[in-house]
Amino acid sequence: MRYRFVLDGSTYSKSKDEFKAILRSHGLTFRGTRDVFVWSNRSESVTAVFDRDDERDLTLRATLTWQSRKKTGLLGELREWAWSVGGRGEEDEAGTSDPRATEAVERELTFWDAIHKPDVERLRVGGRPESWIERDLREWKRTRAERKRELLGRMRSD
Repeated sequence: MRYRFVLDGSTYSKSKDEFKAILRSHGLTFRGTRDVFVWSNRSESVTAVFDRDDERDLTLRATLTWQSRKKTGLLGELREWAWSVGGRGEEDEAGTSDPRATEAVERELTFWDAIHKPDVERLRVGGRPESWIERDLREWKRTRAERKRELLGRMRSD
């Protein structure tokens, strides 16, 4: 189940400390990167996408997507917070997967893997230490997951 909240950028910027306090109070921790903003725990996550004007260093719009298998107390608090600061929320219908979009994403990832996936056997034969190979694989998996989220986001917005 997904629920999306959309807020004006200036509103989000003024209220982001409250937002982050709510996330912390429910045990969600930041697991994102500089480009992908994700807070999660074992049962739910919140992903943020920011539309920015980099020239003026302004956030124009913030889209926060809550995701879990079932409704939780965090969803209720996020709804209250978003409405109290003037945002709007709606169930994300795009959360139901479109088979054509999923196939397109998988095709893109297959191509991406062909270029970016470390060739473990070649690295071993080349004498690369096993700990470095494991690190390379972890980095590839993390980057692949980010790429997959990015592709799915593009498919949903098209």
